[in-house]
Amino acid sequence: MRRRLLDLILCPRCRGGFSLETSTSADADGNVIDGGLRCECGRGFPIINGVPRLLSPPLLRRMRERYGDFFTAHPEYLAGDDTDGRELGDTLESFTRQRLDFPPPGPALAAQWRVNFARCMGDALGGESLHGKLVLDVGCGFGRHMYVAAEQGAEVVGIDLSGGVDRAYDATHTWSRCHVVQANVFDQPLLPGTFDVVWSFGVLHHMPDPAAGFRAIVPLARPDGGHVAIWVYGYDGMALTYRLSHMRSLHRRLRHLPGPTRSRASAIVAGVLSAAYWEPLRLAQRAGLSALVRRLPLADYVDHSWRTRIAGVHDRLSTPITHFHDRLELSDWYRSAGLQDICVGDTDRRGWRASGRRTAAPIP
Repeated sequence: MRRRLLDLILCPRCRGGFSLETSTSADADGNVIDGGLRCECGRGFPIINGVPRLLSPPLLRRMRERYGDFFTAHPEYLAGDDTDGRELGDTLESFTRQRLDFPPPGPALAAQWRVNFARCMGDALGGESLHGKLVLDVGCGFGRHMYVAAEQGAEVVGIDLSGGVDRAYDATHTWSRCHVVQANVFDQPLLPGTFDVVWSFGVLHHMPDPAAGFRAIVPLARPDGGHVAIWVYGYDGMALTYRLSHMRSLHRRLRHLPGPTRSRASAIVAGVLSAAYWEPLRLAQRAGLSALVRRLPLADYVDHSWRTRIAGVHDRLSTPITHFHDRLELSDWYRSAGLQDICVGDTDRRGWRASGRRTAAPIP
């Protein structure tokens, strides 16, 4: 964890600032690897593998098996009676399994990351460059969009509920202006009104209340022109994938399975799709039909490994919560938040992107 991050994060309990525990370990550049944060209210939070974990004790207890050595040495972070809904804990575990047990490729696929980033962003910045901007990636996943923003010269903070932040840290820690936080954005763990650009791609639709999630991220953008961009699932925008009744039925069945069973089911579905769908598409692509292949559902995974395909199936069909949205709904979110320069667009039947800009000026 870079010490600069102390200027940007807040205690989820009292919104106070943090100081570093004296027992922290650091690398040669002074970045904290393992240790703790202490708020002025007395609450402590761990820093593990370079990432501050601003989670309540019940959620940290969901992570203790993965960081057994740390929590054996520091059991104090697991103590407490805070309550978090089971649904939230299940989401944390589900995405942690997806991103750590079925890890996607790293920066070797940066070219694909750039294409995906461009599809999600569209013209959200109105032609402005990211260079020199302070960016927040809400639901940063394994850090692909953080990586692209850092390439363009931005300072980037990535926040995610899941243990997948370990992958984001691995992908971006060599960039001196990248920071990763594990936290629940609803706990308001970031300084409001600070970021030039706030985006959340492929995340809000996995929240219990996506509209509330949107309302939670808007205040993090600068009130004098900060940009807010999102990308979400939509039946209209992903018709070939999700409007088919058998896919919806499969989604309903998978998401109600216990976590480990759900992961195994994702692997089976991915195996079937690999043999019956992706491999034929790969052959068609090699035969010169790339333009056609790229317009088909889940075509992004044609060039990926089997483990990455498992992660893709898991994300679309077996996560605990999945919502779908439409153009009118997203437009209403932006208008209700008082944003201007609103743009909502279909992204090749893969979902919807939307963007807008905060302004201190009164809305006519």
